[in-house]
Amino acid sequence: MEPLSRKTRLSYLIILMVTFVVLVPITLLYSSGYRLGDGLKLVKTGGIYIGLEESKADLYLDGKLSKGVGILKNGFFVQNLTPRVYYVVVKKEGYRSWEKIIEVLPQRVSESSAFIMPNVIPYAELVPTTSSYVTAVGLFATSTRTMVSPADYPEILATSTGGGKIEDVKRKGDVVLWREGESVYARWVNKESNAPSYFCDEMNACNREIIINKKPVRSFDFHPLSNELLLLVIDDVVVMTEIDPRVPRNEQSLFKAEGVMVRTGGNSIFIKEPVAGSVKIFEYKLQ
Repeated sequence: MEPLSRKTRLSYLIILMVTFVVLVPITLLYSSGYRLGDGLKLVKTGGIYIGLEESKADLYLDGKLSKGVGILKNGFFVQNLTPRVYYVVVKKEGYRSWEKIIEVLPQRVSESSAFIMPNVIPYAELVPTTSSYVTAVGLFATSTRTMVSPADYPEILATSTGGGKIEDVKRKGDVVLWREGESVYARWVNKESNAPSYFCDEMNACNREIIINKKPVRSFDFHPLSNELLLLVIDDVVVMTEIDPRVPRNEQSLFKAEGVMVRTGGNSIFIKEPVAGSVKIFEYKLQ
């Protein structure tokens, strides 16, 4: 085999040098989190964090199973995403799915908390002689309504834009709920740096009010295990919904019966159904 000519060797050297000059910056930019965005412009990547208590669920981005996604103890974390809008779905066999349209911004992690519920909710009807029944009766005997004025919660409600009478104030962790007229509102009341992104506006101020309902709510309360999920009674239906207002706002019906009531205690949701002059009480025990 004859050795390569000087001209050929020089050509190979030039090709290798050009390849090195082109690929090294691209590799460095890629490893630093840059991607090609709209108009072939270099943009810094962002990420998505989806909180989820259920195990063995799958995360889909724009209809594709997210391969290699970081499955954390309490959710999913996907990084190095090109900034744009993503259609996010969480699925698990035997459960109702959760979906959300989430915008990823450069150098930011956009977060949300997913909730998925069994297709068939495992209610247990409580027997009157059990301790759970006695506990539930005590909860239903206590009113959830509270009457306050904005002056009672100046740091929380004094700037409320609802314009109505403040009622039924409830607080769990750093989130406060209240009723004004037929509407229920939520607000973050701690350091803005710790607030979920959906409480923040375009100027990154994170104390905005979020309106929860579009229909009159008979009663409302926090989910027993989360301050980002709520239980509402609307038109004789117990509904679980989320504070996050980004579309679609996920809402799941739990129970329907005339005069139905709901209370929470420990890790359980108790539902009271009036039946022919008597009552039935059901427990939905959360994991």
